[in-house]
Amino acid sequence: MSVLQIRTKQRGFTLIELLVVIAIIALLIALLLPAVQQAREAARRTQCKNNLKQLGLAMHNYESTFRRFPSSGQGLGSGPYGQNFDRHSFFTHVLPFIDQANITNQFDYGSYYNETPENIAITKIALSMYLCPSAALREGNTDSQGYGGIDYGPTIHTNISPVTGLPDSSTMVHGGLRWEGTDLRQITDGLSNTMALGECVGRNDGMDSLYADPVEVGSMRSHWRWAEPDNAFGVSFTPNFHKSPWGGPPSCPWVDMNCGPNDELFSFHDGGCHASFCDGSVRFLSDSMDFGVLRAAVSAGQGEVIGEY
Repeated sequence: MSVLQIRTKQRGFTLIELLVVIAIIALLIALLLPAVQQAREAARRTQCKNNLKQLGLAMHNYESTFRRFPSSGQGLGSGPYGQNFDRHSFFTHVLPFIDQANITNQFDYGSYYNETPENIAITKIALSMYLCPSAALREGNTDSQGYGGIDYGPTIHTNISPVTGLPDSSTMVHGGLRWEGTDLRQITDGLSNTMALGECVGRNDGMDSLYADPVEVGSMRSHWRWAEPDNAFGVSFTPNFHKSPWGGPPSCPWVDMNCGPNDELFSFHDGGCHASFCDGSVRFLSDSMDFGVLRAAVSAGQGEVIGEY
């Protein structure tokens, strides 16, 4: 009796079928990648907002202890360019109120941050709460000398003209935080109507500064460090002014003061930046907001009525 053996022929993919499969996979990846990137940016944006929220709470805890808001580090006064400086930055003053008592206890508040070996070692620690996860331009979380970076700053004044919307020093007024500390009664526009801190993301040691460093003779202040009082800034333009090398070169060099991230409200979030107000709330400022509304939001005692933004 013979046995009939049936052999099954195995059929493989043709080259065309393989190319079609590869094309489909590539298309799916192309569709999914923007969604993944958007999800990551949404998470980074939420973390950035939370950083400012925690700084706002720290500011109020400081006020509960000392009966005034912490020094902004820099502010209007009689010094060079009409500015005075505290010995320390806002971010140094609030260290005990952001769970950093361990390094606060080692810090010598009688010396500048870059004056003693102990202070230098502490201020070379990069603190995540002081950094926006969406930051660009800076290599890592420290500068070329190893000092910890900062992506936020007190909005200490505005010189936006209420008429033209352009910078005009004759129209300069105080912001919510001052270099000598702020009594809440000085914020007559109301805490919820007055900005305290804003994003200034991407500052780095390739950018210009206006003021001489009191310790490092021959050097200028380094406003991209969290311990430097000069990381406070005035507001001269609406958020993200001259933003984005992505769509072509900016219309002014970012190394220049008041251009792009160099001492202005600036972020790498799409459409604007975050700001913390004197009541501790955090809001998103559109880069298309009206200049008059922005001036009113920065100023502490001009009696303006803030519109929608």
